[in-house]
Amino acid sequence: MGKPFKKEIEESFATIKWALSQDTVSVYEHIFRDTTKPLFVVGSGGSLSACHFVASIYQNFGNLAKAITPLDLFYSRYALKDAKVLFISSSGRNNDILFAFKMAIQNHASDITTICMRMESPLTKLANSFSVSKGIEYDIPTKKDGFLATNSLTAFFSVFAKSSGQISVEVKDIEVTSAFKYEVSDFVKKLNFDSTIIVLYGGWATAIAYDIESKFTEAALGSVLLTDYRNFGHGRHHWFAKRENNSAIIALVTPEEKQIAEKTISLIPTSIPLLLIASDKVGVNSSIELLLKSFNLVNSVGETFQIDPGRPGVPEFGSKLYHLKYASFYKPFSKVKLNPVEEYAILKKTNKSSIHQLQNDELLFWRKKYLTFIDRVEKTRFSSIVFDYDGTLCSYDRRYAGFLTEDISLELIRLLKAGIKIGIATGRGQSVKTDLRNSKIPKAYWKNIIIGYYNGANIGSLNDDSCPNTELKTNLKLSNIEAVIKSLKLPYSELKIKLRPFQLTIETCDASIWNMIKKIVQNIVMVSSDGELQLLESSHSIDVVVRDKASKLNVVNKCIELSKSENCLTIGDKGQWPGNDYELLSTPNSLSVDDVSAHPDSCWNLTRDGWKSTQATMSYLRRISVKKNYFNFSV
Repeated sequence: MGKPFKKEIEESFATIKWALSQDTVSVYEHIFRDTTKPLFVVGSGGSLSACHFVASIYQNFGNLAKAITPLDLFYSRYALKDAKVLFISSSGRNNDILFAFKMAIQNHASDITTICMRMESPLTKLANSFSVSKGIEYDIPTKKDGFLATNSLTAFFSVFAKSSGQISVEVKDIEVTSAFKYEVSDFVKKLNFDSTIIVLYGGWATAIAYDIESKFTEAALGSVLLTDYRNFGHGRHHWFAKRENNSAIIALVTPEEKQIAEKTISLIPTSIPLLLIASDKVGVNSSIELLLKSFNLVNSVGETFQIDPGRPGVPEFGSKLYHLKYASFYKPFSKVKLNPVEEYAILKKTNKSSIHQLQNDELLFWRKKYLTFIDRVEKTRFSSIVFDYDGTLCSYDRRYAGFLTEDISLELIRLLKAGIKIGIATGRGQSVKTDLRNSKIPKAYWKNIIIGYYNGANIGSLNDDSCPNTELKTNLKLSNIEAVIKSLKLPYSELKIKLRPFQLTIETCDASIWNMIKKIVQNIVMVSSDGELQLLESSHSIDVVVRDKASKLNVVNKCIELSKSENCLTIGDKGQWPGNDYELLSTPNSLSVDDVSAHPDSCWNLTRDGWKSTQATMSYLRRISVKKNYFNFSV
């Protein structure tokens, strides 16, 4: 089985060249653009080395990252809710990675990415079936690895290095010299089949240390113990005092570790075999060079002990262990029987990761409130429905597509045909009217679609060309706030400021500066508003609005007036203040497709794990049964 390991490492330079030519924008967008949340990086076997590499890059951006195995993820499941999760798998088809992905979904991870080196993998297909996750894949030219992760690992390292924007090395700059190969050969001659090797590492060499341990263990080349340079000084050095005759050291060195490595090595007895694997490059560039050099070490040890690391032979029990189906062993225990929608709804309301985190009286309270809400919503005859737009009817990744998806349009048409009044409450202006008119909604129904532009400050039907009216006099305090922000001359090129009569919008696509922008704007508004203004926030912008002019409830009231019925269902995605749907979803019959408010009597999320935005909206629309001039909603 497998490929000869020597042939695989001969292809590694071509793999780097291929990987650096790939489009990695999507990887950057989903992993490195926004590093405000901690990151769990999940992988098995050789892919775990790539996980450590990504963790090093992510932490270099300024936030915590942790490389874990799929089973580790199960034990970390209660920490997933407010974190990002990245799954790395060459094939995307092994039981472990699929188990871990399902665990992440079941435990409400809201920002998941998967990356594979094979097209149309089961993992990618699974990821792309949920709106909270994104599956990314590449078609690596070398196809399947041998027994050990080699070219897939090289490709992962190169793709992540490129996507992070930190790579400067070119393939021609990486050289595994004859002198280094001689040093490896000389070192290996001093080993025997039962040698134990301690690998010293730090910083950008961390992933390489874990990969050496992985390959030596998986191919049965020898025993490897890992320690960073200073932890080695806290007792691990004693190994050599008792087992010097059957031990050796490998020191991984980048410029950052050069001084501590030299000092540490100078204190170790010279009788202990030592191999220095060093790079004069910095950051991710050093990691890639060290990885290729470590492959040569693995190959040399394999040749010496007559084991081909690419095809060492797999015993029958090993194959059974790899394919072990164990998911049923790790089904979370529940102290109370709740259906999936009920459990998810209560967890969203309480901001908990598990029902187990609720006291009995809390659980009883929220369950009663849930059942009361469901009973009221299911018994109500609704004559109108009001939606938020971005994040609810239109997903954020389709914000500039220009029209609604066909399935959303068809559901809206189904409501309109029955005489239902539809409201759209949005922070946007003219662009929403353009998008809706470009959708497949017949013109005959435009008069029954009521749009509240600029968070409800200007209201008109879809067929009304006079709305939105931007010629109204602009609020003086909004003008002053705009002037103050511009006077600061903030060093953010992606920052966009748009002033309307009753709304000031501050927008940026750069998530890394988002928190800073929010704090600056909040301070300016709080000093300037005297209660006349309020802040509203979406996933992409802050709106400063005139409180008595702009309210999404204006759209609700207009729909109630036109339908001549108080019964209006509202749907949005940002239900907790300062989310821009907090007023819209304060109504008694209100549903969220993402964030909910803490109020127990309104703004419930009745979707399911892994669904949000338009995927969740569609699940609501499909639960609507339409009658003449009214509809019912069922859970």
